Amino acid sequence: MTNSGWFLSEVDLVNHSKLYVSHNGHIIPIPLYGSTTYPDGGGRTSVADLSTFFIALLNGGEYQGTRILDAVSTAEMLRFQFTDTNRPENFPANDGNSGLFWRTKFNGKLMGHGGNDPGIQTEMLSDLSKEVGVFMNTSLSGTDQRLSGDIFDALWKYAATLKDANQ
Repeated sequence: MTNSGWFLSEVDLVNHSKLYVSHNGHIIPIPLYGSTTYPDGGGRTSVADLSTFFIALLNGGEYQGTRILDAVSTAEMLRFQFTDTNRPENFPANDGNSGLFWRTKFNGKLMGHGGNDPGIQTEMLSDLSKEVGVFMNTSLSGTDQRLSGDIFDALWKYAATLKDANQ
């Protein structure tokens, strides 16, 4: 991941997206910022770098036939942690399961990882068979999130048609 880093000083700011937040129907630009809690989600990366990482996760740590992630670490990142006897009360069984990095979403139909901070929203989701994956990264966050949900839904429908066409 050659275009990735935790700090602004580690990335080429010429390639950094402008950040925006939405609030009550207004789109407001915000300056680039750092975060003291960067290990919980402050990574800055290119679409190409994160896509490569996502594909490697879906392939057990390999990308285009080359191992780029340790197989044991990859398996642990994706391993679901909850059992019927080991499930937090605030995570009901119909919500699916969760692991260290990966969790089920959309009533257990998809799995992946996502997050947001001011000016950024990211989702990496795949079907349970790991045959279809969608990665979406936006430079907009805030109270008006319907648009990004609509975009993700359209991307997922398109990806599913590609899977169907290749079967």
